[in-house]
Amino acid sequence: MAYLIGIDEAGYGPNLGPLVIGGTVWQLDDRHEDLDGVELYDLLKDAIARKPSRKHLAIADSKVVYGKRDDLSLLEEAVLATGDHLSHVHPIWQGCCEPDLGDELPQDLAPWYTGWEHSCPLHAAGETVSERKTQFDGACQSSGVSLAQVRSLFLTEKAYNERLARIGNKSTVLSHASLGLVRRLLEELDATSPQAVRIVCDKHGGRDYYAGLLQHFFPDTWWQIQEESRGVSRYVGEVGSLEVSIEFRSKGEGFLPTALASIYAKFHREVAMRAINAYWARHVPGIAETAGYPLDAARFAQETEASRKELKIPWDTFWRLK
Repeated sequence: MAYLIGIDEAGYGPNLGPLVIGGTVWQLDDRHEDLDGVELYDLLKDAIARKPSRKHLAIADSKVVYGKRDDLSLLEEAVLATGDHLSHVHPIWQGCCEPDLGDELPQDLAPWYTGWEHSCPLHAAGETVSERKTQFDGACQSSGVSLAQVRSLFLTEKAYNERLARIGNKSTVLSHASLGLVRRLLEELDATSPQAVRIVCDKHGGRDYYAGLLQHFFPDTWWQIQEESRGVSRYVGEVGSLEVSIEFRSKGEGFLPTALASIYAKFHREVAMRAINAYWARHVPGIAETAGYPLDAARFAQETEASRKELKIPWDTFWRLK
């Protein structure tokens, strides 16, 4: 057996809402020996397309799939059709994609994540999800591949700010969270015998050098640098019995496991933004919803200021500082 892993984020740029990092793990059977040559888009072409399609599941960069604001249907189709067997419960912080909260409860980090539920799916048609799932399962079975696991790291505004204060650099917060998720995913693999693993991450804030970070998270592994460039930074090393190749690529979403990780991350962030907007709509009647990006986030902060003072919500619970 061999594995492909994709890692990507959603919410790196906004000032409001969480930073979510998604990871997907794909298991390959023995017919797939050359991991560098495996192209899941080709193997699963009967079920998956790189752009929205009436006949296929759209798995690509979440910015492509989520092209229309307030329409989660394509994101939901991808999440529900591929992850149904993983028994997901939404929203993410109450389900099997466990948040990075440690011993703290969501309500200790932000009140808008407490008790908020939604029907599932919100926008996708159940019949379409079922059809896409059948196509996806059939394509995976005939190709000898399977989506073995999905995990996500959910950094609330306060948790993000705490990491930022400790680490000091926004891109390093992203790198630490992403590699922490990579380590967790590798620990969950069946490593009773030698296994080959290829990991593709989208680049972190333009960073080109990752050897030091890898050494920090995997101190017992000697990482060999294969390439470090603006396009791709690639490293190989043995993590226990796992023979690991990890690369950080510009436009890493061209790799299907990374594209699906992007979709999971984006979906869960959008679910979180709905919780945020619903919370503030109760306290500031008539307030326009926000996606959390800087210009509109400033407007939203101004319009919620009086209520935040009344509710005694600290600034670093509400606003991501960088």
